[in-house]
Amino acid sequence: MKVSFSKMNNNSITSSHTETNGIGLTDDLLIEILTKLPLKCIYRYKCVSRSWRRLIADRYVAARLPLILSAVFYRSGPGDLKLEPRYGCNSNGSFHEIDFSYLPFYHNSSIIDCSNGLLLFYRCIPSTFHVCNPTTKTWAALPKPRCKSQLSILAFDAYKSPYYKVVCFSGWQAQGGQLEVFSSETSQWVEHTLNWGVDTNNLSASMHYFDGVLYVLALPRHVACIDLEKMCCSVIELPEDMKNDASLGNSGGFLHCAINDTNELRIWVLKGMKWALKSRVSVLGILKWNGDCKEMSSTTFLHHGQFNFLAFHPKEDVVYLWVMGKLMSYDLCKKIFNLVCELGTEKERVQVIQIWLFPYSDNVLNCLA
Repeated sequence: MKVSFSKMNNNSITSSHTETNGIGLTDDLLIEILTKLPLKCIYRYKCVSRSWRRLIADRYVAARLPLILSAVFYRSGPGDLKLEPRYGCNSNGSFHEIDFSYLPFYHNSSIIDCSNGLLLFYRCIPSTFHVCNPTTKTWAALPKPRCKSQLSILAFDAYKSPYYKVVCFSGWQAQGGQLEVFSSETSQWVEHTLNWGVDTNNLSASMHYFDGVLYVLALPRHVACIDLEKMCCSVIELPEDMKNDASLGNSGGFLHCAINDTNELRIWVLKGMKWALKSRVSVLGILKWNGDCKEMSSTTFLHHGQFNFLAFHPKEDVVYLWVMGKLMSYDLCKKIFNLVCELGTEKERVQVIQIWLFPYSDNVLNCLA
């Protein structure tokens, strides 16, 4: 049985935006209205008629819809026995945990990764993977891999392909290792042996999937690039050594790297295989902005996990930061901080592991259907 995603309708309507739909409005006017509505309403309006569904599914419209913001987080305070990562979505300025009780495997599985709207669940005994779409409450069970996974990654980009991949690192060598890769296009696991080009002991758990490539940070200043289409590797040198923390992401179609030290966060962008310094964010400025931590030193602030870089906005020059239980954005051009949401009275006991911002897409909406 082939596990796939419904393909996006390629019959573009952008050339007929002056046509009317059953309510007497032109497509242009209807698009202006739709792009100002919450995504939940847009999901429902797809059922109005075929013409509405076709309109909403069009890439021109999808590109103008707001991004979906979701996160995996956990509570780390005393007395909380459930430390496994949990998943929530942003709604009206606060995160709400998603109830997964409808999943038959939820109580004996854990969320181990997320990629552009899909979640990867894993159960150790027996070794079982499930991919779930929390938007549509659908899921798929993967066949059992041949080898035991030591690290598993979910890779999905709805604009690049209607299919997802699960990458399992199953064995290590001095500068390489064994991988098993599952593709929903073929519903099969395929084994590979690769050479990373860097010492395996230097690989970190900080990874990012972008444009068909899995990027893995390697200490002290390299990125191992695993091409999941060609199944080959290359190495990119970072512009500086990683110190306290570093993160990879994509924005505006380019790979970015955020390097965090005691005093500032530096944002680098890779263009034409050359890194350019894009912005500097002062940790002292963040302390002054946030009244809850203005009395803390920058060293204490970082070492106690009160400040973390989380993500790049995929389209705009905006980054997302975790500050004392608050999710905030920072505009790199305007130099402005904004509060996105906070996790209520439990914020001191909550840590966001990672957030994802992904565009509305029919491939995501119809995933696993």
